[in-house]
Amino acid sequence: MDTAQYFAFVPLLLYGIGLANLLEEWKRIFNIKEVYLPYTLITIILTETALYNVFIYIDLIGDMTGLSYLGYLSMLVAPFLFLLATHAFTPDKEANTREYFDEQIPVFFTLMALFVASHFTYVFVEPAPTKFIRIVAIGLLLLIAFTRKIWPLYVVSLIWAASLLLKGGIIFIVK
Repeated sequence: MDTAQYFAFVPLLLYGIGLANLLEEWKRIFNIKEVYLPYTLITIILTETALYNVFIYIDLIGDMTGLSYLGYLSMLVAPFLFLLATHAFTPDKEANTREYFDEQIPVFFTLMALFVASHFTYVFVEPAPTKFIRIVAIGLLLLIAFTRKIWPLYVVSLIWAASLLLKGGIIFIVK
């Protein structure tokens, strides 16, 4: 195992823990008593986001060789924010999905805005519109966090769906 692979272990572990937490929540999507559309959309979006972020670490691992300690800590910011966001997002087993979600809106969406913003610290090949999409997403996430309005979530969902096409392009660029 070279140094870069060793350094990549912790960020990938953090994403893995967050992803495991999310995958456990998929059962709420299939329980008719627990279905809440905003929660379902975010569960799907977060799952894909975790998988995408693990995927882009392939490109970032090469940059970890010779990394300083502070540089390494900066690589942990996004995975740590993602883990915090997933824990803020996922309710306890006995909690009502909608009530928990509505209560956690400010914390969860603020953490997600910080998570999206943390991606500006990375340098990797991505389509030009990605930065603009991130800025718009950050604005919408903060709008949801501070107003508790759900309609911007549907806009975020549409942006996410459109961004899948850009992410598909990244898959071909990296290969």
